Amino acid sequence: MVRRSLDIDVLPRLGSSPIVLQVLRAIEQRGAIETAHRVRQRISEIFARAIASGIATSDAATVAARALSKVKKGKYPPVRTLDAARKVLRTVEAQLGHPLTKLASRLLALTAVRSGVLRLAEPKEFKALDGLNPIWRIPAAKMKLVLERKEDAACEFIVPLAPQSVELVKMAIEFTGAHQPLIFRSVRHPRKPISDSKISKAYREAGFSGLHIPHGWRSTYSTVMNELAAVENRVGDRPIIDLMLANVPEGVEAAYNRAACMPCRRDLAREW
Repeated sequence: MVRRSLDIDVLPRLGSSPIVLQVLRAIEQRGAIETAHRVRQRISEIFARAIASGIATSDAATVAARALSKVKKGKYPPVRTLDAARKVLRTVEAQLGHPLTKLASRLLALTAVRSGVLRLAEPKEFKALDGLNPIWRIPAAKMKLVLERKEDAACEFIVPLAPQSVELVKMAIEFTGAHQPLIFRSVRHPRKPISDSKISKAYREAGFSGLHIPHGWRSTYSTVMNELAAVENRVGDRPIIDLMLANVPEGVEAAYNRAACMPCRRDLAREW
């Protein structure tokens, strides 16, 4: 991965003219601030080895560090348009990476579920994948609920699956094995789920540090679908969109209506 980042971002621009800052500026200009800092560290390591070998006398990458933009801390703003969302998926999936990481990333985007729910997904939770109304039946214990609701089977959450999501789920189950406890398993530890940092790392290495993270798909979905509803004057879509995201307003004591508005929710899933 280190060699690949150098091949993509450094060597084509460097050529025979070692102007390190110009190389790093080009990475900054596409919004990949954290990537620019990471690449600078890799170049610096090369200079350190060159100095130790008597090939170079100074580390130009260390000096360049002071000129780079600072990495912003705090919440990451998700992408807010369909074109930007498509670009994120295409870029993440075009780079080298484990197939399950890419499948998990896309299923997050298509279903807008929380990443923790997806990472713990089991084959038995997916129903009617070959039928007309495929669903993902998520146990209440895995949902973001207060303790008493987590222990109530009636509070399970049902996600209607669009055809594209069904295809992804089938592919992931086939890759992992239908008899395995988890679909999106860790590569090193098959009985453990893929780590959240694994998916996030794929986004960082694709150049989206500070621009989009896996959890951001929920906000992207809400923004895009609510704007579409406003443009088309679909005033009833807002509560359905919130239901799709399993959002329960504060102060609401009623348990989830797990099958509420399922036809409308399925339509929105397909549209998204």
